Amino acid sequence: MDICTAGSLDKKFILDLYQKTFPLKGRQEFSLIERRTAMGEMEILLIREERKPIGFAILAYGEKLILLDYFAISERYRGQNLGSAALELIRELYDDRQFFLENAESEDGSKFFFLRNGFFETGIHVEQGGDCLELLSTQPRLNFEECEQVYRSLFGTNYREIVKLVNK
Repeated sequence: MDICTAGSLDKKFILDLYQKTFPLKGRQEFSLIERRTAMGEMEILLIREERKPIGFAILAYGEKLILLDYFAISERYRGQNLGSAALELIRELYDDRQFFLENAESEDGSKFFFLRNGFFETGIHVEQGGDCLELLSTQPRLNFEECEQVYRSLFGTNYREIVKLVNK
């Protein structure tokens, strides 16, 4: 397995998998992801097995944290531990950085996948687009102020109108 920065030839595969995997409500406009990638705020990684694309990861960067914004493995490759192996490789690429992700509370199985693969529940919940999202992290403790720095770089100074901290 290998992971590389996605190129223009990979766009069709990634866009198709992106649209199949994530519900419309939970997706950003892909052109916005591409623009942020061109600006160096995000990165799209292609996951390959034997040089064949099987998945992707979209990362957003903060000073201290990396947001694993989207992660998907093609359905035909699921259940073979390839997602776990890919996640491990991605974390090794950035071993000095802490990762966090937003997990929709209604998603079946994804939370358990990430918990099995070294993420922790943080007790932090945010509302974004009307959805309640639980933040998971590669460290047992997550500093929400550092998360806000990632959100600020993604959404600008009005990020608090888009991502709201929820007290549970």
